[in-house]
Amino acid sequence: MKKRLRPLPVRVRLALSLLLLVLSFFLVWFCTGWAWPTRELAYRALETAYGFGPGEIVAQGEITFEEGYSNQSVSGFSAWMAGRFGDSFAFSVLKQAPGPLWRRSEPLRYAFQVLTPTEETPLAAAELVKADGPSRLFDGQWMDGDTEYLWAICALDPAIVRVELTMNYTYNFAVGDGCSDSLESEPVTAQAHPVADGVWLARVRLPDPLEGRSGGYSANHSLRGYDADGQLVYDSGLS
Repeated sequence: MKKRLRPLPVRVRLALSLLLLVLSFFLVWFCTGWAWPTRELAYRALETAYGFGPGEIVAQGEITFEEGYSNQSVSGFSAWMAGRFGDSFAFSVLKQAPGPLWRRSEPLRYAFQVLTPTEETPLAAAELVKADGPSRLFDGQWMDGDTEYLWAICALDPAIVRVELTMNYTYNFAVGDGCSDSLESEPVTAQAHPVADGVWLARVRLPDPLEGRSGGYSANHSLRGYDADGQLVYDSGLS
């Protein structure tokens, strides 16, 4: 191989070496899952991929849970970022790749979520991640632990200064002869805390979804916004 390259001009050999170096760089980049050296660059790459912005990064932070809680939505250390472009907000969950690199989260539903509040629905929310708590012994039976949900909420209406998020479960189960029924769990309400102008985070912890029942379930949530006098401005109702 060296004998074949020697007759080539120096410029040609230099160009081939540079091409090989570039290809090696992209191969390593591909192996890291197209990771970036900072959160901001990883977020900007997602903006481009999803055709959003470029907007202003208005808030960001690490995603943490209490000891014993296992993050099932996004494995590994992760962070969240919030951006705004016009009347739209984008919430992203990023995962730390090997070393100091960052890339989009898996599954993709958490990677980049765009919300656009309207006059009719001034509050909008995106589930960022959820974590399962340790199992617990109840009435002589081991039950799954609580599930903690982390939500991002946004609003354009400047009158809304305080936000609440309520969650519950709907249980679906068979009652015989091919029929089914449903049952609502008790709702749990959490106060959201502001992280930027028009952006809040809320944590809601719900008990074991099935609590020993057989069948399936779905999670519901509702949003309420209040003005500075404590008056209700908007109530989405559970959905």
